[in-house]
Amino acid sequence: MNQLNASQLQAADVLWMHYEKGTDLQENAFKNLNFHDGLAIQTEIRRRRINRGETQIGWKVGLTSDRARQQVGIDDRPFGHLMQLSPNGTSLEAAAINGATIEPEMCFTVGEVISGPDVDPASVPSRLAKVAAGYELNERRAVVGGNLAMLVADNLTNWSIVEGTGVPVDQVDAIDDCEIILRNNDEEEFRCYHRDEVDNPYVSIARLAATLHKFDLGLQPGEKIITGAYTRHSVAAGDHWVAEYSNIGSVEMSYT
Repeated sequence: MNQLNASQLQAADVLWMHYEKGTDLQENAFKNLNFHDGLAIQTEIRRRRINRGETQIGWKVGLTSDRARQQVGIDDRPFGHLMQLSPNGTSLEAAAINGATIEPEMCFTVGEVISGPDVDPASVPSRLAKVAAGYELNERRAVVGGNLAMLVADNLTNWSIVEGTGVPVDQVDAIDDCEIILRNNDEEEFRCYHRDEVDNPYVSIARLAATLHKFDLGLQPGEKIITGAYTRHSVAAGDHWVAEYSNIGSVEMSYT
C-alpha cells in the first residue's frame, strides 16, 4: 500500500470535500504537486469510494497519443478509475452533467489478470475477453486549467462509460485498421482510423498495467478498459449519438 505524504493527503481531503459537500475547491492545495502526485491522490479517492461501498467497473488510459503526450511533456500513461457503466442506448439529461462531453473509445473486457511493470503488449490480446464500441461520458468538475496534478487527481474528468456491441478480441484482425464513424442526429461528425488518432490499444493496456503496478494495482477479470478518445464533442438536449466501429460493433446514446 502506497502511503500519501502530507501534501498529497491535504489535496485528497480538499478534493473529497469538494465532491462530498460541494465546498469550493482550493486550487492552491495542488499548486506544487506533479503528475505522480495526482495519481497518488486519485488512488486515495478510489480507496475511499470503494470503502464506502461503491463498485469499480474498470479503468481508463490517458495520454494515448503522441500529440497528447507532447502537449504535457510526459511519456507516461495515467489511469482513471471507472465507477459507472451506462447501458447501450441510454438516455441522459444533458443539463444534469456539468459541461457534458462525449468521446468514442474502444472498450475492452479483461479475461485474465494483466499486471506487472513489463507486460508484453503481444500477450495482451489473449488476456482480453471482448472488445466493444464504446463512449466515455465526461463532466467538468474541478477547474483544472493547466494543473496536470489536479486533472489526474480528478479522475481525468470521467463521469461514466457506455459499452455498445462487440466481439471476442480474437475475431478482430489488424485492430489499428478499425474505422470509427461518429454521427449525431444522422449527420456525420467525425471519421477516422484508430491508428491515426491513438496508440495501439494493446500497447496502451500494457503501459496502463505498468502505471497501476506502481500503486500495487492490476487489471482484473471482468473489468472494462477504455483506451483513448478519437475525438471529443460537447452535447446538448436533443442529441442522438451513434458510433460505428468496423468489424467490432456500434454504440448509441441520447441526451434530453
